[in-house]
Amino acid sequence: MSDEFSNLTTVSCQKFKCSARGLILPFGIEACMSIQLRAVLYFIFLLYLFLGIAIIADIFMSSIETITSRRRKIRYPDPGENDKYLTVEVRIWNDTVANLTLMALGSSSPEILLSIIEIIGNRFEAGELGPGTIVGSAAYNLLMICALCISAIKAPDARRIKLYSVFMVTSFFGFFAYIWMFIVLSVISKDVVDLWEAVITFLMFPLVVIIAFLAEKNFYASKKIDMEEEEQTLILTPPDHDGTGSPRSFRKDELLQFLRDLGQTTNLSLEDKAQLFAAKLSESMHRSRMQYRIQGSRMLTGGKSLFVNLPDKLQEIYTEVNKRDSLVGHRTSLIARTIEEEDNNNNNIDSDLPIPLIEFSTTAYAVLECEQRIYERAIKPLPFDGCFSADHPFGGRKPTLSKIEINDDPRMAILEFASSSYAVLEREQRVTIEVVRYGFTNSVIHFRLDTIDGTATAGEDYVKLSEEFKMERGQQEKRITIHVIDDNQWEPDETFFVKLSLPEGEESRAKLGSKTIALVTIINDDEPGFIEFEESITLVKESVGKVEIKVVRVNGADGRVSVHYRTKDIDAVASRDYESSQSEIIFEHGEISKIIAIPIIDDLEAEKDESFAVELYDTTGGAQLGKHSRTVVTIINDDDYKTMANRMASLVQIDIDKLSVTKTSWGQQFRDAMNVNGGDLETAKAGHYIGHALAFFWKVLFAFVPPTAIASGWLTFFVSLLFIAILTAIVGDVAAVFGCLVGLKDSITAISFVALGTSLPDTFASMIAAKNSKTADDAIGNVTGSNGVNVFLGLGLPWLIAATYWESKNLPFTVKAGDLSFSVLVFSVCCVISMTVLILRRYLSVFGKAELGGPTIPKYLCSIFFILLWIGYLTLSGLQAYGHIKWQS
Repeated sequence: MSDEFSNLTTVSCQKFKCSARGLILPFGIEACMSIQLRAVLYFIFLLYLFLGIAIIADIFMSSIETITSRRRKIRYPDPGENDKYLTVEVRIWNDTVANLTLMALGSSSPEILLSIIEIIGNRFEAGELGPGTIVGSAAYNLLMICALCISAIKAPDARRIKLYSVFMVTSFFGFFAYIWMFIVLSVISKDVVDLWEAVITFLMFPLVVIIAFLAEKNFYASKKIDMEEEEQTLILTPPDHDGTGSPRSFRKDELLQFLRDLGQTTNLSLEDKAQLFAAKLSESMHRSRMQYRIQGSRMLTGGKSLFVNLPDKLQEIYTEVNKRDSLVGHRTSLIARTIEEEDNNNNNIDSDLPIPLIEFSTTAYAVLECEQRIYERAIKPLPFDGCFSADHPFGGRKPTLSKIEINDDPRMAILEFASSSYAVLEREQRVTIEVVRYGFTNSVIHFRLDTIDGTATAGEDYVKLSEEFKMERGQQEKRITIHVIDDNQWEPDETFFVKLSLPEGEESRAKLGSKTIALVTIINDDEPGFIEFEESITLVKESVGKVEIKVVRVNGADGRVSVHYRTKDIDAVASRDYESSQSEIIFEHGEISKIIAIPIIDDLEAEKDESFAVELYDTTGGAQLGKHSRTVVTIINDDDYKTMANRMASLVQIDIDKLSVTKTSWGQQFRDAMNVNGGDLETAKAGHYIGHALAFFWKVLFAFVPPTAIASGWLTFFVSLLFIAILTAIVGDVAAVFGCLVGLKDSITAISFVALGTSLPDTFASMIAAKNSKTADDAIGNVTGSNGVNVFLGLGLPWLIAATYWESKNLPFTVKAGDLSFSVLVFSVCCVISMTVLILRRYLSVFGKAELGGPTIPKYLCSIFFILLWIGYLTLSGLQAYGHIKWQS
C-alpha cells in the first residue's frame, strides 16, 4: 500500500505546473511545492533579480561614463595674446551621440538583451516577453517618468528642454518606431518579418543618431552657427593646479566667492569649510545622463552617492546659504523681467527685497576670504604719510574694461553703456550716462534710452527719460543727462534703471554690446547719515606694510561731520605687532568714504595669527554710528596663510574626487561594496542600511568586475554586459514562470512587472535630474530617444539575427502580431496625446512655459493625466489580451 502511494506521489511531482516555461527554471525541487508558495517565491526572486540588475547596471553605466568622459588636448589661439596658443581639453564623445548609443544601451540593456536571449533561446522563434517588455517599458518611461518629473519640482520653479531640436527629432522617431513595428507586423507582411524589414529596422538606429547629432549642430537651421557660443564649450581659461601640478576641478576665485557668501565665522574647521564648498560644486557641476542613472541605482541599494552628503551640523548652514541665494536670485530675476517689459515701465521694483542676515549657531568663515585683496595690497603698497585719503567712487562713471567681440562684418557698429552702474548725490540734480560705440564709426547710428523705476520713482525722484538719440559719423561716445529731483526730504538711497535699445531698422547697421542696462543710484544727502566700517572683519598678511580700512557714510551726506576712532588690543599687541592709532576722521559735505591706514609691524618671527580691533566713537554734526562700528583686523603669518590656503583647496579636491565613478583598483571596489554608503557612515540614513543589507550579495559579487580604470573602461563595459545578459536570461525565466503560476499571459507580465522592474532605476535617475539639473534634457529629453532605440536596437538586432537564420533555410520568420500590435497601437495613441501635452506646456503660460514644474495645480493635473494614460494603456492591453476587446491584427 505504501509503495503504491509513493509511486502516485512521484508521478504527480514529476509533472508540475509551468514545468516547461523557462530555459533554466524551474528546478525539480519545486515539484511538490504548492502553487501559492511558488508564486510568492518567484515574485520575491524576481524583485531580487531586479535589484541585482540595478547594481550591475550601475557598474555598466560607470564604464560608459568613464569612456564618454575621455578628453583630448587641442591647441587653441590665445584670445589674449597674438601668435600664442592655449592647450585645452575637449570631450571626445558628443553628448547627443553618447546619449543615443552607449547611454541608451546602458539604460535599456535589460530589455534589449531579454529580447535577444528570448529569440535565441526559442530556436530563433519570436516570443512575447521581449517585445512586450520593450513596449511596456516605453509606455512607463514616457507616461510615468514624465508624470513624476513634472510634479517633482517645487512650484513655481520650472525646467525647459534646452536642445529642443534634438528632442523633437528623438520624439518623432520614438513615435515612428512603434508605428513602424505595427506596419511591419500588421500591414506590409502580416505576422511575418522579412529580412529587408529587419535590416531597415536595425539601420534606423544609426540613422536616428546621425539626424539627432545634426540637429544639435543646427544643421537644419537657416541661420549660421553661433561660433561664439561654440567657443564657450572650450576651456579657454587654463585650470588651477595644485602643488603637484595636477589640475583642480575648480578655480580658487570660485572658492573665495563662496566663502564670502558663506559669511563671517570662526568655529568651523578647514575640513568643514571644504565639505561645504565641495557640496556647492557638486550641486552646480555639469552632470551627464549616465551619472544621474548611476545615482538612481545607488539610491535603491544604499551605495555611495555621487552628490556630497553633509552631516546635519553642516546641512543647516548650507541650507541657510542656499535660502539666501534664492532670495537674491528671485530679486535679480524680478528686476530682469521688469526691464524686459517695456509697457510696464512705471511698475516699481522692490530692489530692497529683504535678504536676511544668517546667524549660525556654528559659524563658518575661511582665511581665504580675503586672499585676493591681501595679495593686491601686498603687490602695490602705498606709502603712509599720516594723512587719510578720500575715496569718491560715486558721483560719476566707474571705468571698466570691456572686451568687445567685433562682428565679422567690418561695417557693423556696437553700442553699449560705458559703465553698468552710476551713482549721484541727490543735491547734484543730474547724472550723466555715457553710451560708447565700438567697431565701425563712419555711419550715423540711432538708439533709444528709456528709464525704468526701481525703488526710485519717475516724477518724484528723477525725471523720466524715453527718447531717441543720434550718434554722428566718427562719434564714438554720446553723453546724456538725466535730471534728479532734490526734494530736501531724507530718504534711503534709491535706484532706477536706464535701458539701451535700437530702433527698428537699425539692426542692419549696429548691434548691442553686453552692457545694455545701467543701474543709477541716487544717494541721499538730506541727512548727516550713519558712519560705519564697510567690513566687520579684515585679514592681512604680516608683510603687507599697512592695513587699509574703509569707513563709509551711508543714508545721508549732508553737512560736515566727524567721528573718532581708536585701536584696541585683542591678542595682537600695539607697538609690537601694529602701530597704535587714535584720531578723528572728518567728512566734508557730500563726502561718503574715508580710508584709515594702520601700519603693520613685520617682526620676521614665526607666530600664530593675532588680532586687534578698530572702534568708531564720538560722532559730531548730527551723524550717528552705523551697525558696523567695530572691525577686527587679523594678522596672518605669510607662510601659515599659504599653507592653509593650499590645504583647504586640496581638501576640496579630495572631496570632489570621491564623487568620481572611476574605480582604480579591486580593493577600492570591495571596500565600497562592503561598506554602507560607500564607507561614509556619518551621513548614512536608515534607508542606506536597509538597501545595503538587501544588496550586499550583489555588491560583493559584482566587485569582481574589473575596475573602470583598466583599459579606459572598455573591459568593465564588456564584463558587466555579460553579467547583465546572464541576469536577464534568468529574469526571463522567472517572469515567464511567475506569470504562468498566477495566470498572467506573457504579454501582460512583460508590459507590467518586467517593464516596471527594469525601468525603476531610470525613474529615480530622471527625478534626480529634474531636481538638480537646470534643464529638462536629462530628466525627460532622453526618454523619447531611448524609446526609439529600444525598438531599432532591441527588436532590430534579434529580428535581423532570426530573419537571417530563417532566410538561410528559405523559410519565413514568423512573428505573431496579436496582442503586441494592439498594445503598440494603444501606446502610439497615448504617445501622441502625451507629446501634445508636453508641447502645450512649453508654450502656455498657465503651465509656466516649461515641460517640467510650473504652477502647483496645473503641474499636478498634468501628472495625474499622464498616470491615467498609463493605467488606461495597461487596462486596454489586458482586456484585449484576455478577449474582452475583440481585435483582428
